[in-house]
Amino acid sequence: MTECILKIENVTKAFKAIRMPKIQALDNICLNVPRNTIIGIVGSNRAGKSTLLKLALGLIKPDSGSITRFSKPVSDRSTLKHIGAVLESPVFPSHLTPTSILNILGSLSGIASEDLPRMIIEALTKVGLEDRLEQSVGGFSRGMTQRLLIAQAILATPTLLILDEPLEGLDFDARHKVRNLLTHWRQEGRSVIIVSHELEEIESLCDRIILLVNGKIIRDEPIENWRGNSEGPFLQKAMQFASANTTPLG
Repeated sequence: MTECILKIENVTKAFKAIRMPKIQALDNICLNVPRNTIIGIVGSNRAGKSTLLKLALGLIKPDSGSITRFSKPVSDRSTLKHIGAVLESPVFPSHLTPTSILNILGSLSGIASEDLPRMIIEALTKVGLEDRLEQSVGGFSRGMTQRLLIAQAILATPTLLILDEPLEGLDFDARHKVRNLLTHWRQEGRSVIIVSHELEEIESLCDRIILLVNGKIIRDEPIENWRGNSEGPFLQKAMQFASANTTPLG
């Protein structure tokens, strides 16, 4: 049996709103993430995608249901060392370099000091920043900052990558590097959860696609089932059809 590295069972999450009823972000969500897979999560704005990722990372707590990572409760912070993430873009101190930033983050994550310099160079090379090791990030473009975010996510070679819009702001060359990186990640027995509005990238990368609509999983199937007989881009039409015709799962 394939190991389940993330399990979300019957999870519900709502947020309080000033002078308004609670906003139901997620409603009875169930999700299993095995090893060796890339899962794409798609849906319109405010469908609950980012909330789902934050719950998986333990950044927020569910109102009900349970979440386990590597067979341990999500509250067990020891499992975080096996996870890398790209969420909303942080503001890096402008005077620091990619090397110094990753050195700080790597030390905090417990990477051995003798291994850290090599791992920093490897991570930055994989995202195409090997020629910017000592450049202050204050001069970075949006795309370069996004590459650095991905580099920090893969630095400790985690088992699970959780990525929210990782391709945003990247040029053609950088997208190619990231696609190759994620494909190689899966081939090494690791897994990726990716949220993106770049539907053609989801089509080309993912083994499985989950559609969220108004906090509910409407469809969760292998890419082959989504593609059907289509020979061209298919996901947008399939999402529209599923939203109109499928009973919510879970």
